[in-house]
Amino acid sequence: MFIIWGLKDLDTDMGTVGYLHCNRCNMDGNWQLQKRTSWFTLFFIPVIPYHRKYFVYCPVCHWITEIPKEEAKRILEERKGSVR
Repeated sequence: MFIIWGLKDLDTDMGTVGYLHCNRCNMDGNWQLQKRTSWFTLFFIPVIPYHRKYFVYCPVCHWITEIPKEEAKRILEERKGSVR
């Protein structure tokens, strides 16, 4: 018997951060918040998450900037408060 295991990254789109200016492409756009979860897989099925990172990215050039978890939570709380 053998066991197939591995690692896999899954990205989740968390929504729009806001209309911001990108210093790389010099364009304005609705930046997106994204969560990347790294998983331990067993027989190609994600089983145990072992690492999470949060990013914001430009919709024009797809330039990614990593942000701390606390900043991502703050962005989500602001968005939730503006919906009410």
